[in-house]
Amino acid sequence: MPTIARCGQCGLYKKCYSPKMPPTGKGKHKILFIAEAPGETEDRQGEQLIGKAGQCFRRILGKLKWDLDDCWKTNVVICRPPGNEMDSKYIECCRPNLLNTIRELQPKAIILLGKGAVDSVIGPYWRKDMGSLSRWVGWRIPMLEYNAWVCPTYHPSYLLRMNEDELLELIIRDQVREARGMEKKPRDYPTLEQLKSRIEIIQEEHPAKSRLRDLLHKKGRMAFDYETTGLKPERQEQHIVTCSFCFEGEDTFAINATPGTHRLLSKILMSGDLKKIASNLKFEERWTRVKLGHPVTGWMWDTMLTAHLLDNRPEITSVKFQAFIHLGISDYNSHIENFLSSKSSNELNRIHEIDRRDLLMYNGLDSLLEFQVYEVQKKIMDCD
Repeated sequence: MPTIARCGQCGLYKKCYSPKMPPTGKGKHKILFIAEAPGETEDRQGEQLIGKAGQCFRRILGKLKWDLDDCWKTNVVICRPPGNEMDSKYIECCRPNLLNTIRELQPKAIILLGKGAVDSVIGPYWRKDMGSLSRWVGWRIPMLEYNAWVCPTYHPSYLLRMNEDELLELIIRDQVREARGMEKKPRDYPTLEQLKSRIEIIQEEHPAKSRLRDLLHKKGRMAFDYETTGLKPERQEQHIVTCSFCFEGEDTFAINATPGTHRLLSKILMSGDLKKIASNLKFEERWTRVKLGHPVTGWMWDTMLTAHLLDNRPEITSVKFQAFIHLGISDYNSHIENFLSSKSSNELNRIHEIDRRDLLMYNGLDSLLEFQVYEVQKKIMDCD
C-alpha cells in the first residue's frame, strides 16, 4: 500500500477552510472512528463529527455512557469535498493519509462509519466486489493488516436521512457497543503464511495413498474439498483434479486425485467414523456420486448453510467471506480464481494451467479454513 498521499491530484485542499484535517480525540480507549469526509461545520471548525450527523452520533454514544472525544476520530477524505459528495478518486488519493494515521495511532479497534470508510479500509484487502454497506455492517473483523478489529456500521447521516428511525438507531447502538468491547479482546489469529506452513502438499501417488490409509483408520471430524475441471460433473470429460483434507483442524494435506487414489478416497468418504464438513456440501456430494459412484457418508456440517442460518444477508456465505470476517484471511485465491471459472456450468475450466503446487496449496487452505470457520460457527451456535 502506498504511504504518500496524492493530494495534488484531487486538489480538495485548495477549496476548504481546514485542509488536511488531522485526527482529533484523546485516544483514551485506543479506538479509532473513521467517518467519510468533513461537512460544512467540521470544515469551518477543524474537527470531525461535530455537525448534525456528528451530534446525532454523540447522542447515541451518550446512551452508552461513552464520550466520542475519548477516542480518536478521522475521515476517509480529510478535506471537505464540494457539496459533501464522496468520489472514489478522493478515496484513492487520500487512502495513504488514512493508512499513515492507523499506523501512527495503532488502535485496537477501528469503527467504520459508512460505505466510504468500508471501501477505503477493507477494499484494498478484500480485492473482490465490495457489494453494499449492508453486507458489512455488524461484523467484527480481526484484520491482520492493521493489527486491529475492524467494525463497520452505518454512518449517522444515514440515520438522519431515515428520520432517526428507532430501529436503525438501536442497530447502530448495538453494533457500536459490541465494537467497543473488542478493544480488550486479543487478536491471536494466524497469518496466511502461518496457515500455509501447516498444509502438507503431496504430489506423488504412493505417499498420497499412504496418507489416505492413515486417515482411513482415524475417528473424528474432517473437512474435505475438491478442485475440479468445472461446476457440473456429468460430462465424461469432467473430473476431480485434487482433493484436500483437514482432520480435527490439526492435520491438513492435499493430493492429486488420480485413478489410483479413488478406491481409498471412496473408503474415506463412506466411513461413518469420519464426520464430514464442507462449504456447500452439495458440490462434493454431487461429484462423489457421479465420479466415484456412491454418496458421502457421515455429513456433519455445511459452513455455507450455517452461515445462512446465522445471518440471512446475501453474499456472505462463501468460505472466503466467512474466513475473512471471522479469521481475518483476506485473499488467498485471486491469483487462480480466473482459471477456475468457465463460461457456463457445463464447460471445462482452465484448471490445468495452474501450477499444481499452487492449486494443491489453495485446495488445502480451503479445507483448513472450512474447519476453522466450522469451529467459529459452532461456538456461536453453542453460545446462543
